[in-house]
Amino acid sequence: MFDFVQKNSLFIKVVLGGVALTFVGFGVGSYTAATDDPYLAKVDGVKIYKQDIERALNGRPADAATRQGVLENLVRKELLLADARSSGLVVSADELRRAILDIPGLQENGKFSKTQYELFLKSQGLSAPHFEKMIGDDLLIQKQLDSIAGSSLVSNAGIERVHQLIGQSREISAWVLRPQQFATEVKIDDEAVKAYYNAQSKRYQTPDMVRAQYVVLSQDKLAASIKVSDEEIRQYFEQHRAELAPEQRRVAHILIAAGKDADAAARTKAREQAEALLKELKTNPGRFAELARARSQDPGSAAQGGDLGYFAKGMMVKPFEDTAFKLAKGEMSGVVETDFGYHILRLDDIKQPDFAAVKEQVTARLQKQKATGALREQAEKLNELAYQQADSLKAASDTLKLPLETSDWLARDSKPANPLLAHPKVLDALFSDDVLKGKHNSEAIEVAPGTLVVVRVAEHKPAAQKPLEEVAASIRQTLTDSKAAELASEKGKTLLATLKAGKAAAGESWGPMQTVSRQAPVSLSRDAARVVFSAPVAKLPAYAGAATDTGDYVIYRISKVTPAPAAKPEDQARLRQMLSQAMSNAEAMAYVESLRQRFKVVQRPITGGEDSQQ
Repeated sequence: MFDFVQKNSLFIKVVLGGVALTFVGFGVGSYTAATDDPYLAKVDGVKIYKQDIERALNGRPADAATRQGVLENLVRKELLLADARSSGLVVSADELRRAILDIPGLQENGKFSKTQYELFLKSQGLSAPHFEKMIGDDLLIQKQLDSIAGSSLVSNAGIERVHQLIGQSREISAWVLRPQQFATEVKIDDEAVKAYYNAQSKRYQTPDMVRAQYVVLSQDKLAASIKVSDEEIRQYFEQHRAELAPEQRRVAHILIAAGKDADAAARTKAREQAEALLKELKTNPGRFAELARARSQDPGSAAQGGDLGYFAKGMMVKPFEDTAFKLAKGEMSGVVETDFGYHILRLDDIKQPDFAAVKEQVTARLQKQKATGALREQAEKLNELAYQQADSLKAASDTLKLPLETSDWLARDSKPANPLLAHPKVLDALFSDDVLKGKHNSEAIEVAPGTLVVVRVAEHKPAAQKPLEEVAASIRQTLTDSKAAELASEKGKTLLATLKAGKAAAGESWGPMQTVSRQAPVSLSRDAARVVFSAPVAKLPAYAGAATDTGDYVIYRISKVTPAPAAKPEDQARLRQMLSQAMSNAEAMAYVESLRQRFKVVQRPITGGEDSQQ
């Protein structure tokens, strides 16, 4: 949303992660706010509290690992602010003002809107001074990182080396040895099957199964229940009429083409033709469609008598649009010059959706806006009730009027029809120690934007061991496949050694030739490409081999090596930027880590415990 950070947004995200800054997640508050809670971290005297984690998450539920990551990002942010302040950097009132005025989300029709600003502050639960401090902190960090972002120098030799590595191509063919070719040589006895069953007993169990109770908090359902008055709807419509009900005009035109690259003589000739045509039309306006079909050089509209259909502002080039929206219905323009040539326009119709046509859309938009704040409040209440009455969802269901639902039996790898229950975070929560063994409610889990679920285990079926007789055939096949893959690998390595020694190998069966490169590996996996491109090629043909995840062993014959073509200037520039970015990111992370040596950091795990000083 905030364009003033786009210059180094990727660089900043490398340093601070994805949730720390204002422009990524609204609501990060003042770390020095008074609170009775013990702080989680202290950076150069500035304290970070649990509430700051919640504000950074902006209502998004998160597990302990995610919260710890957010805390780390907030610590890094405070380290950068501490260093910026110690360096004497400041953000002037004018810089702050310009940054806020330039935020597109606070604008209406391209200009800052005080109404939009106030609506935004209200929806986020922020005061203007609080928001301005947040933006000021982000600008200060931007200034601090500007000094190192993109400052890494990359040598021409380094660029050429990388270009040669990624641009070199090799012509290869493959000889594949498959485990199935060796399966008949494998004999697996009953003792081997039994030994594998005993050693891998956990693999042969019916999984833990649970039936879940759950409640769903949905922004869409909240929005549908919110009442919006006709007065509010009408007021919003009037304020956003240009966006909600843009005027559309139906125009016909005749084009005498003369592209912007045409020389002066060609454009002069085209203008003269257009003016002569205009004179003819003024004499007989009724021939417009006839002349458009015969004389217009716009292939898209000539056959329709020049008719372009309806369009709104922003859809045509500016001189054409400016003229179209000045004409009265039925009026014909003079000659209009654009980059395409010379046009004569006729305005055939004007239409604009009325209030009734967009009332339903406006109502839904207002409901959703109001539901945003309601969702945040109810999400906090839902988490509070789920935590305070951890052995039941009844309080959450009754208080928030959320239906209490029960699932079918679920395993950790289930794919239930209900997509909410199929969400990985929901299944992880159901089989976590706290929910499964502790019989507690989960935290609210975001399964889709604006949709939160709290689950608990209603019933549990523990894992059970399958009898050997039931799984013996499967185990025998597994052991056979594994041994056959070993035989394929052993045979492949023997053949590879023979080929590398310059001798013919029995049974050679090479596939078709293909040209591969690091940029275009075609069918090669990452590991296979590494093997092919690390093989010495001083003498050709050269050979390399590798086992695959499927148990195949593949021998590659390298018949030809083609160096990378000379790098084009745009390729060099792209590589320089890529390498410089990578080096800058590495330097930035080292810089942030060095700040820990300069500024005292006291940090506690989110779950509590002793201080750890860094």
